[in-house]
Amino acid sequence: MPIEPLLTRGQRFMERRWLAFRLARLQRYMKTDPSRAILLFASPRGGSTWMEEMLATIPRTATIWEPLDLDRGTGFRELGFGWRQHIPEETRWPEAEELFTCLFSGKLLSPYLAQATTPAELRAADRLIVKFVRGHLLLPWLVKRFSMPKPVLLVRHPCAVVASMMKHGAWDEHPIPPPLPAAHRYDELVMHYHNIAGTIRTKEEYLAHIWCSTHAYLLKHPLNDKAWTTITYEELLLDTEGTLKKVFAPWGMPVPQAALELSKHPSRTTRPGSPTAQPLDQLTHWRSLLDQGQQDRILGMVERFDVDLYGTDPLPVRRFTHGER
Repeated sequence: MPIEPLLTRGQRFMERRWLAFRLARLQRYMKTDPSRAILLFASPRGGSTWMEEMLATIPRTATIWEPLDLDRGTGFRELGFGWRQHIPEETRWPEAEELFTCLFSGKLLSPYLAQATTPAELRAADRLIVKFVRGHLLLPWLVKRFSMPKPVLLVRHPCAVVASMMKHGAWDEHPIPPPLPAAHRYDELVMHYHNIAGTIRTKEEYLAHIWCSTHAYLLKHPLNDKAWTTITYEELLLDTEGTLKKVFAPWGMPVPQAALELSKHPSRTTRPGSPTAQPLDQLTHWRSLLDQGQQDRILGMVERFDVDLYGTDPLPVRRFTHGER
């Protein structure tokens, strides 16, 4: 076997070990104010990285990356969390509150959680940006338990999200039909959504079920776009400045010019071959990736969950950004 690849793997291993050591040491001294944390909620492949990159242009911020991945040793599995955990919003769970306080204070750090930032940025930060792709069912509880800037909910067309997930491949090994969710604390809503989904026979139905079971709760919630700021990916793409103004206004901040400049470029997780030059081409790209049967099955799942924000049109039925389109 060639020596160079072995050396390269060894070097990468040592670099990860060194970074883990630095972060473990740094987290003891982190003092970011949890009441200033900015929370972003979005689907996997739903535009969260693009939005996070724009938020990260706020001075003296650092990003915490998807802390609810239970396989990454962030402490939530040990606390009894399930995947896409729900906590009823009036419920007291002191241990969960304490763990989230540590997270928002920068006292939970690892190479995985800090992959979008650097130790230097963490040391200089006076607030954290926390990007969730599995936290939707916690959002009403979090806004009840924590006083902080209005969180952001970014929603993207389910057909676009499912098409991107299928193209990405990270969900290819998930079994179809999916098993019953593992029992965990406050799992009633997750079990209810599993029953609504009914029999799942295809990958696209399974991925659409994930989209529905995370979005239905929030899009139907009486505090939607009140206790948190709801925006759509489609409006962010077509009216970037207006949508960002909506996000930043409740925080009492102007939109950084750097965010507007960054919005003109695809995110670092955009896959090669994705159309990015023309916004309308980007918004309709899922039609070329999904056949009519797949589209019908995805939208059929959306109908089962009685979510009416999206249909066959690539744009949402209702607008959340009231500006020029």
